[in-house]
Amino acid sequence: PVAVAPVSVPAPAPAPEAAPPTPAAPVAPPAAVAAVQSADLGRALVLANKNLVGITDASGCKWLISKSAIDENDSSFAFASTPAMPCGISGYAEGAFDKLRWSIPNTYRGDTWSRTYVHPSGLMFNQSISAAVKGKSLSFLSNNADQALFQLGEIPARGMKVYLAYQRSTYRILSPFSSDPYYVAITADESFALDPAEYKRAVLEVYQLVKATSPTTVDLSNLFIAKNLETLYPASGYSNDDKDKIVRNRMGENRGEFYFDAREGTNYAQRREETRLREARRQQQQMAELHNRVLARYEQLKDGMTAFKGRETEALAQMAGIKVTFAAPMTLLDPSSSTSAVPMMIHVTGKRGDFYEIDFPRKGRVQADVELEDQWYVIHAANMTPYLPLEDGRAIPTFRVYAVGDPEACKQDHCADRVSFGAVLAKEFPNAGIDFSWTPEVSERYVTAWQQASAQIQ
Repeated sequence: PVAVAPVSVPAPAPAPEAAPPTPAAPVAPPAAVAAVQSADLGRALVLANKNLVGITDASGCKWLISKSAIDENDSSFAFASTPAMPCGISGYAEGAFDKLRWSIPNTYRGDTWSRTYVHPSGLMFNQSISAAVKGKSLSFLSNNADQALFQLGEIPARGMKVYLAYQRSTYRILSPFSSDPYYVAITADESFALDPAEYKRAVLEVYQLVKATSPTTVDLSNLFIAKNLETLYPASGYSNDDKDKIVRNRMGENRGEFYFDAREGTNYAQRREETRLREARRQQQQMAELHNRVLARYEQLKDGMTAFKGRETEALAQMAGIKVTFAAPMTLLDPSSSTSAVPMMIHVTGKRGDFYEIDFPRKGRVQADVELEDQWYVIHAANMTPYLPLEDGRAIPTFRVYAVGDPEACKQDHCADRVSFGAVLAKEFPNAGIDFSWTPEVSERYVTAWQQASAQIQ
């Protein structure tokens, strides 16, 4: 047999690894989005308004007019249009009319409106502004039916909706809208109004949206920005509440150029911020003055501790409102001393019968519904000595202790972990925000912060 040497076959080269897919760049939200129009272009809003009433003319067409035009005693109402046109599919009149005439037969009441455009919502406009509202949905109608808003679009980055708004007089009968429009923007974020540059940038974005969606209505006019429509158009018709208003100003084209001045108008957000800062400075000053007194009192307490050498903890506890001594014997026997429970420091040494024995503040006993260990406690206690029989002719100081849940024993003798200068000062200065862990540095920070703030203000 012929031996055949094995032939080494080279291993196939590994296939090149596929390059990781390049992550798609995040899509930035569009600067502005045009509003989506409703199917009825806002007729439901108009029909729901209590200051408008529907009538039907001789040809069967429906119209919406001011309720104040009709009196309950009127037996009939006449309405005519020129030219006469067939009703829309909805049964309501729509389109441009040379003349509209309404009257109450056999009276002097009535009016004639020339060159009127009837919007599909049912609202009437002067034909000079019909191009701006034609094809747009009515988005909001005020309670008095004197303010009509059409949403033009939204600026997603600001959560801001932009409206074109029209106003008409409410004197006697509501006539067609005929005045030039103004601008309204609604957003929950008022931070832009606190920075003049950002304020101007936001208004420019509003203007650009108006120009893109309603190019015939970019003239210089009033601009109102608020957090909601209700604050601009309260149901009562009038309100002094400015808390949800952000700014009132003017913007638009003047001599063919965009005009806006952040220094003009009323900046409600800036006013609120200035008020907030004044209040913050006032509170900062008050806290600094209060902590100056805290520091002075601390030095006074510290100097007074020399008289309690070796008993500093007990002295601090007493200053903090914790009882560390028993009352005089005659006071202990007075039933009126049993009416309330007060914090008391006790040291439990054991239990005998129904009572726990204590040796601090002095020898005595306490009664409790909870288990107590042979430990130090700060616990609420009420005197019950007057109600217990004498033992060997003597009254034994006895207290009833109260605790919510199992009382927590102190970690150190004489409850040194429960009393401190902070505990004492917290009792004397309840509004200073002081607790057990207080140190002089805490109060010094308040004083220093106010000194630095005062220097900046000057």
